[in-house]
Amino acid sequence: MKRSAEIKEYSQSLSMATKKKVLVLGTGYVSEPVLEYLSRDRDIEITVGSDLKNQIEQLGKKYNINPVVLDISKQEEKLGSLVATQNLVISLLPYVLHPLVAKACITSKVNMVTASYITPALKELEKSVEDAGITVIGELGLDPGLDHMLAMETIDRAKEVGATIESYISYCGGLPAPEHSDNPLRYKFSWSPVGVLMNIMQPATYLLNGKVVNVAGGVSFLDAVTPMDYYPGLNLEGYPNRDSTKYAEVYGIQSAHTLLRGTLRYKGYAKALNGFVKLGLINRDAFPALRPEAKPLTWKELLCDLVGISPSSKHDVLREAVLKKLGGDSTQLEAAERLGLLGDEQVPRAESVVDALSKHLAMKLSYGPGEKDMIVMRDSFGIRHPSGHLENKTIDLVVYGDVNGFSAMAKTVGLPTAMAAKMLLDGEIQAKGLIGPFSKQIYGPILERIKAEGIIYTTQSTVKS
Repeated sequence: MKRSAEIKEYSQSLSMATKKKVLVLGTGYVSEPVLEYLSRDRDIEITVGSDLKNQIEQLGKKYNINPVVLDISKQEEKLGSLVATQNLVISLLPYVLHPLVAKACITSKVNMVTASYITPALKELEKSVEDAGITVIGELGLDPGLDHMLAMETIDRAKEVGATIESYISYCGGLPAPEHSDNPLRYKFSWSPVGVLMNIMQPATYLLNGKVVNVAGGVSFLDAVTPMDYYPGLNLEGYPNRDSTKYAEVYGIQSAHTLLRGTLRYKGYAKALNGFVKLGLINRDAFPALRPEAKPLTWKELLCDLVGISPSSKHDVLREAVLKKLGGDSTQLEAAERLGLLGDEQVPRAESVVDALSKHLAMKLSYGPGEKDMIVMRDSFGIRHPSGHLENKTIDLVVYGDVNGFSAMAKTVGLPTAMAAKMLLDGEIQAKGLIGPFSKQIYGPILERIKAEGIIYTTQSTVKS
């Protein structure tokens, strides 16, 4: 009996020694699908680090994890010693913190993956990553992530048969399921809206029929919004994102005369936000009247200030002034009214007007219990074959969130990230350096494995002679 107990103890200590150690940083909405996926492998020991103690405790009740309370921006030394004991780090933190994590990984020669964009700040560490002989993979989520993988699969297959890509248009949107879209924005937020709100202030650049098109952000953003004719039951609109032209090089499709990556929303979203821009609500400048030490301010008083009338003005006078500021657009006025922006509710304390609006919308337009989100992605390619035929190929990805389960956004961001992490741990990915999921070695297995998780995409082609 003693002998079998000794053997059991020995095998346990052996398995502990051979366990692969993964540090997951961040406990936001994406972390659960990552933890669930990694927990399927008993040989992975998971440590979760976050400065949100209650969130870690909740995750600890569901998953077998080692919780560590850690504020990485203030405890770099603690982060460094924690990273040093791991085989891999998954950073699900805000993108501004990734360089901090990457530096700790470089020092201890530990591999790292993240779902977010490879930012210029991360790119600066490229040589250090190479010198350390480690692998840091970024852009593993949905957008960026699955969008790259689906594009590269089609592009590589086209090149294999000697075809060239003449056009590439990709639109993606995270939306509430249609039955939960009844609000002036036709949109709901699962995290801070400030990034989404500021997005429309950014200029965008794309390539259309060989010409570079520049779109200004702000008030003229509405001019770039176009109705989408696919999924007519969803009544979608789309607008271009940032700089699409750089993807000619990233994807190796310099042959393309049209290159556009954009965002999908339900029709009416852009118009409502355009009203916010006209009213001066999408403004990041410091606004002292909203600071904690200032006297409380109502939305009515703030709007009076923004449209230049007395704060004691009657509601009808404010309504008239707002309508004038909106150029007589009654739909935009109605959106502002329905969201309580002309009412007596107190404006949340914030550094700027857009931060206050962000807090307000996060309360008004968050997902309620049992409400679902959905992901819609549509890629369109023009592929010229050696025979001269033009193939128009579309790829469609539609994913619904699970009621009281994982959201569609959490699944489509978290699962590809977790899969890449496991591939690194298992030695399936041999590439070194700072990379995205652009090689077949990475995107091939992930696109196959997401199907088993219910992330299904379909392709369709028509050929013109």
